[in-house]
Amino acid sequence: MRRTTPIQEIPEITMKWCAYLGFDIEAKFEQSGNEVLFPNRMTLTGPDASFLLSGKPQALDALQFLLHEAQGERDDSRLVYLDVQGARLFRMHELVAMANMAAKKARETGNYVFASLTPKERRWVHLTITGESDLETHSEGVGAIKSLRVLRKA
Repeated sequence: MRRTTPIQEIPEITMKWCAYLGFDIEAKFEQSGNEVLFPNRMTLTGPDASFLLSGKPQALDALQFLLHEAQGERDDSRLVYLDVQGARLFRMHELVAMANMAAKKARETGNYVFASLTPKERRWVHLTITGESDLETHSEGVGAIKSLRVLRKA
């Protein structure tokens, strides 16, 4: 049976793991303002938090992956999602605005294609478009980074 770590313990575990790596980081839960799209947002702050965003945020993604493994959960609404300097929260707002623009374009032209989105980014677009009864979305491609098409329903 898979061991699960309660969500309330994740900030402490995160700070402990970061300390082992030599990072001075504080972790705490903060509301995203849209708990459907960005539930369980845990912000990382402190003098070393920006190192997790250096270049592409692969270090942040790796830490988040390890935390998801420690949680033992597969339910997206119960997993912890990391954010540093509001970068992911900003990206969520940006993609919601882009999804609304894509909805307008798809209504006008029949479809709109987003290129190269991560799984989380595609989820944000899918959930935003789900509220539109005349539109549908489909991920296209292989691997983790895929495109996403917004289509008028036939």
